[in-house]
Amino acid sequence: MPRIFLRSIFLQSAIVLPMTITAVYADFDRGLELYQSGDAAGAAEEWKLDAENGNVIAAFLVGHMYKSGNGLTKSTRLAFPYFLQAAQRGHSDAQVEIGLYYYNGDEEADIDQNYLEAANWFDKAALQFSGQAQYYLGVMHREGQGVARDRIEGLRWLSLSANKFYVPTYLLLAEIYAKGDGVVEEPAKAAMYLDLARRYSDTSNRGAVSDVYDAIERYISAEERAEGRLQAQLWVNANDKR
Repeated sequence: MPRIFLRSIFLQSAIVLPMTITAVYADFDRGLELYQSGDAAGAAEEWKLDAENGNVIAAFLVGHMYKSGNGLTKSTRLAFPYFLQAAQRGHSDAQVEIGLYYYNGDEEADIDQNYLEAANWFDKAALQFSGQAQYYLGVMHREGQGVARDRIEGLRWLSLSANKFYVPTYLLLAEIYAKGDGVVEEPAKAAMYLDLARRYSDTSNRGAVSDVYDAIERYISAEERAEGRLQAQLWVNANDKR
């Protein structure tokens, strides 16, 4: 977990904690100093104590460390209660994590797949503008997973997610518009979303971008691809104010 990732978690969580930002920041920084010095295990123990005292940031971080095996023994079972603690206190990333437990099921954590419960947690996070949660709600509405199948509602959630620069959403929308899957075929729009996926991808998802490109390139002409690149640039100009 790089420092910028930890700081972003702090800034998000400070909003939902019923305590002063100064107090939260002090708790967070004690573990952060240990982590930055290379002592991930020490940071984890500090954040465990903070989590016991109700610190949402610390609870999420401990859950993340158990999930990744960074500083703690990797265990989705032990990660779950920390994610749940943070999720119940309104941490949107933790709500997504809990949603994923139920969406996929987790044998180690003894959690059965439950689309209805997953949708409940994704909905909570989506209302806090989580692009990942909005993506999953889009998929679930399109497929009728835990909710009534409604492709229009699914597309609405995917459109909201697209505004959060979430790469899997761009890839899904590219496939939808390339193949006319529940919508009118718009190859140029498919090319636009594929170009956006390429622009905002990183090392974790560039392989997926390449796979989707290979899968749908036959649906898109060279002229439509050029139009898609132009639309993508216009979209970036209008929406990316970062």
